[in-house]
Amino acid sequence: MAKATLEVRPVAGALGAEVRGVALAHPLDGDVVGAIRDAWLEHLVLFFPDQHLTPEAQRTFAAQFGELTSAHPVEAALADDPEVLPVDSVGGGRTDFWHSDVTFVARPPMASVLSAVTLPPAGGDTMWTNMRLAYDTLAEPLRRLCDGLTAFHFVPEFAAAVARGEGQVWEGERVETMVPVEHPVVRQHPETGRNALFVSPGFTTAIQGFPARQSADLLRLLFRHSTQPELTCRYHWEPGSVAFWDNRATMHYGVHDYGSARRVMHRVTLQGDPPRGPAAASDVPALARA
Repeated sequence: MAKATLEVRPVAGALGAEVRGVALAHPLDGDVVGAIRDAWLEHLVLFFPDQHLTPEAQRTFAAQFGELTSAHPVEAALADDPEVLPVDSVGGGRTDFWHSDVTFVARPPMASVLSAVTLPPAGGDTMWTNMRLAYDTLAEPLRRLCDGLTAFHFVPEFAAAVARGEGQVWEGERVETMVPVEHPVVRQHPETGRNALFVSPGFTTAIQGFPARQSADLLRLLFRHSTQPELTCRYHWEPGSVAFWDNRATMHYGVHDYGSARRVMHRVTLQGDPPRGPAAASDVPALARA
């Protein structure tokens, strides 16, 4: 399949593009993988309609872009498939809060691939926000402040579950303890060199070295800034839709506007690297500075 067969169409001004002309259920040749990765780095989240992937095909697609993680450090994987996480609204698997996936570990996932399995009759969209653009649109003095800050990421409910012995296998080991982890408030992207805010209402609890009230106020400002509509896109799922997003430079939110109807998605994630803070301008690749 040649690169020219891919149709990449932006879905919003801030981020997101729909990709047509490719069947994800089949192995992709190197040119197509490269074209998808280029589009992904540019648009941050890609949508592939009408794919209808099995869990095996979803894993195979994702593995062409990186090494798969286990499904989740705490939540149970799909039966007989330890790399696929079922996100089922009936089982409490709603994601109606802004977050980046699994940032409460030392090496958060690089990327996530989500496949629509069961959709409600109406509603159930997902929103994403561009944390790269969120950083770029901060006032310069606030950017400089954030460049030097570190934040704690922690989920008390998950820590309690781990303490009860409910931890899963993550990075090859059973999770037996969970404590707050430190990540830079601003993360330099390891592939593009671009800076992005790396905090989320779902998992970021405090800023290191700040009194509690000042920490909460600054985080509230950053959260509000990052989720303004102009920085977001919203995708309406259809049966078989697949989304592939850069977890290092986005947040997402699963809209719960479908009442008691059932919504089931399957998610796989790709291994990431420890987040690093912003580099000096001279260290940023020329392409990223252009």
